[in-house]
Amino acid sequence: MIDTLTQMCDNYNLTYDNSISPIKIGPDCYMFYATHLSHECRTAGYCKEDKYYVLTGGDTYVILNKEMNRLA
Repeated sequence: MIDTLTQMCDNYNLTYDNSISPIKIGPDCYMFYATHLSHECRTAGYCKEDKYYVLTGGDTYVILNKEMNRLA
């Protein structure tokens, strides 16, 4: 799961510390912290770590932000 999550975070411009395992909060639902590598983060150094969720039901993983919106 860690490798898949790391790859998905890369696809969504998130940086995730894969040495810290996601926390299971329910069936097929895990919480983890990541930093969105926005333009402001990359240029000004103003980066904020936020809470994200990954749903792992079946073969498809879905990442949700802290407002429970699916990342696109």
